[in-house]
Amino acid sequence: MSLAGRAILITRPAAQIAELATLLRSEGAEPVDFPIIDIQPDPAALAALPAQAAAADWLIFVSPSAIDLAWPMLAELPALPRLACVGAASAQKLGKLARRPVLYPHAGSDSAALLAEPELQALRDRTVLIVRGADGRAELGDRLSARGAEVGYADIYRRVDAAPDWTHFDRLHAAGRLDGCIVTSGEIAERLFRLAGSGRARTLQCLQYCVPHPRIAERLAALGVARIVTTRADDAAMVAGLKEWFSRHP
Repeated sequence: MSLAGRAILITRPAAQIAELATLLRSEGAEPVDFPIIDIQPDPAALAALPAQAAAADWLIFVSPSAIDLAWPMLAELPALPRLACVGAASAQKLGKLARRPVLYPHAGSDSAALLAEPELQALRDRTVLIVRGADGRAELGDRLSARGAEVGYADIYRRVDAAPDWTHFDRLHAAGRLDGCIVTSGEIAERLFRLAGSGRARTLQCLQYCVPHPRIAERLAALGVARIVTTRADDAAMVAGLKEWFSRHP
């Protein structure tokens, strides 16, 4: 098993680590819970969400955190608008909760790919509610507005710095057992290196990374990382990507 005994940092928010950790463990790896971002719900925005959703033709969820926080507020609505997500894994998660089809891009896992779907081309006089974190990217909403949609936002959470266990990180590094890192957003990449500080940056630069989008790979490369595998956005694909890389570079 090419991942046997290898310590792999998982940097996504704590609530999203368990399934990925289980997959890594099944391949013999040692997953290391290392959340870089904490998700802080916005109670007022969540309270307003059901009324916003009831008035919308489309609900678009831009992250797993948006689904996790929003769904308890939406589950009891008598009727839901059409649903969409920017990635297949999120769409599968939402589809299981909503028990109905969810639109997602079949040729990518970002806003640009979702915008290419035929169902989102003619939106004049349609109301679209984008469920996201505060300070989210504007591209999706701007392009939907340009197609005639009335776009609203439900900024239901904030992303703040987490407090990863750097002592454990240092121990793994000192023992020569720190091998890889999974990074699922450009923001996580930036925060990881900022929180690490200059003293640990070289250690981070030497790890093998796995990311679900070329844009994240570009961020890491700009931070001095050389070894990056880019895969699809689902957990199984990321584990398979790491497994393949380590099998070729034992």
